[in-house]
Amino acid sequence: MKRWVWAVVAVVVAVLIGGYAYSNHRITENQYNTEMSNGQAAIQAKQYTSAESHFENALKRKTNDSAAQRYLDQTQSFVSGKNAMTSRHFNAAKNYFTTVKNTKNTSGVLVTRSKSRLATLKIVIKNVKKYNKIYSEAVTQNKATEYEASNATLNQLFADSEFTKTYYKNIYTKARALQTANTKGITGEATSATTSSSSSSSSASSSSASLTSSEQSAANAYSGSNEYTVPKSQTQIDGQTITAAQINNARSTLSSIGVTPGQFSDQDIRSGLIAANKAGISFKSYAQKNYK
Repeated sequence: MKRWVWAVVAVVVAVLIGGYAYSNHRITENQYNTEMSNGQAAIQAKQYTSAESHFENALKRKTNDSAAQRYLDQTQSFVSGKNAMTSRHFNAAKNYFTTVKNTKNTSGVLVTRSKSRLATLKIVIKNVKKYNKIYSEAVTQNKATEYEASNATLNQLFADSEFTKTYYKNIYTKARALQTANTKGITGEATSATTSSSSSSSSASSSSASLTSSEQSAANAYSGSNEYTVPKSQTQIDGQTITAAQINNARSTLSSIGVTPGQFSDQDIRSGLIAANKAGISFKSYAQKNYK
């Protein structure tokens, strides 16, 4: 075969290979752009799980693409912030939303939403500190059998319309239980707890270690859904029930880093232990980041 024939064949092959490569590149590029566009649309619609999936698919089209990775990280941080806020881990939520706000060249929608939540958290964290201080004063008065004074202190909480919001549910539940105990103390019905086996559950028993005797009496009589009647999954780590010893050790850890452990119920401590385990870090590291 003459040389010019081989040359023609080589040119044709090169064109075919180049055309295929270009076509494949365009298809991949279009798929990537579609996934990125769909991810941003899902964020706009507040469909965050869907948004994460789209950004993950974009990364499959372009491995190690920095833009897709930034969008994915930002979306995941925002979702983590929402979950932390729902679980009333407000300092953790603040950290997540701050990360979202400071992420450059990504979703402006998530930045705006994070700024809004940070503004809310600023108020919530300030109120939690104030409400815990008032509640602690009421507990001290209850222990001194100053029941009327304790109820008067609690009335400062109940007079605040903000206090009924779900952010403060843990404190609200404990305050109502203490109010009931104070009222019984005033009327002489009860000044100490009488454990009722019919109204106690295993989760309630393990959660009551941080309550006064009169608080426990009210807690046992409470029939609603609160921190003393949490799902089993919120009392276990890897299928093993969190023990009183683990809770006490966690309280000691809080004291060692300068955090007053008395402001947290046993269930608050359990939630922190579970969160630390999920994050793959020690409770001390978790507490230093989220409780201080």
